[in-house]
Amino acid sequence: MMMNALQVMRPRVFETVQVPVPKLSPEEDDGILVRSEWAALCGSDIPFFTGNKRHRTFPLVPGAPIHECVGEVVESNSERFKPGDRVLAIPEENRGLAEFFLARASKSVVLEGGIDDFGAACLIQPLSTVMNAIDRLGDISGKSVAVVGLGPMGLLLCWYASQKGVGSIVGIDPSTERCRIADRLGVARTISSRSIEVVQAARLSAKEWDPPDICIEAVGHQMATINDCLELVRKYGTVVAFGVPDQTVYALEYEVFFRKNALLMATVTPDWAEYLLKARNLYIENMEVLSPLATPRMPVGEAEKAFHRYERHEEGILKTVLDVTCWREK
Repeated sequence: MMMNALQVMRPRVFETVQVPVPKLSPEEDDGILVRSEWAALCGSDIPFFTGNKRHRTFPLVPGAPIHECVGEVVESNSERFKPGDRVLAIPEENRGLAEFFLARASKSVVLEGGIDDFGAACLIQPLSTVMNAIDRLGDISGKSVAVVGLGPMGLLLCWYASQKGVGSIVGIDPSTERCRIADRLGVARTISSRSIEVVQAARLSAKEWDPPDICIEAVGHQMATINDCLELVRKYGTVVAFGVPDQTVYALEYEVFFRKNALLMATVTPDWAEYLLKARNLYIENMEVLSPLATPRMPVGEAEKAFHRYERHEEGILKTVLDVTCWREK
């Protein structure tokens, strides 16, 4: 049996291809086969689309590089899932841009509890990584936090930090629109500027910046903003490296880090079995607040356009979600 899939043939170019539907291996007792319905873009997908991952060659494998997916289980080797279950699942090899994909039960969670917008439910996967990052900080109640970068991840970080009882949150992003959204998610103050501009203002006048206890880098994909965070955090403060790197080696302003007695904490890839469940439950409790972040919605046939818009950080682009059910109608 054949299926549709999208394949990045060369940087920034998708083609629709016909490939065999993947098969479950009898030896994998936690495998599931999922028919995709919704697939969300992540900032970490973009370098694979643009060719910025130097170790990758083209074409990419069909279905890559999407990993935030919702769909229906059609076959299962796991006792936890049965055909007909609707799930949030992380596809094997990030091959989510296809009609069907394989996933592991340990990286999937059943969507239940009154969820009616399954496109927005793709947010559960990024929310799980945000929860893991904030939880690793321990008790942050009463502490001051700055979040550099108010894309979908930065906004979720702001919201979850506010749920954990922080004293105050400052959000930094050049987009005035994203700053307005952050204001609605519990952020005490937003600064519509690039982080380097905030650094420069702080150097000119100490009154311009009150150094936070924790500064979270939620931009990634370049080297500059982690160094901005090291300058912005207070002495003995913590910088959280949340944004995904594209380069293997970073030019770290080591003396700033050293003189501040700072803690630099990296955070990626939670225990999926634990955190997808936690994130699902938290999402269900807060769907009204969180689901508007899943915007815009676009048909899977416009994936290339969606990736281009996501790469350019166009206004109105938060968590772009692709409708994969379009393929069923053909």
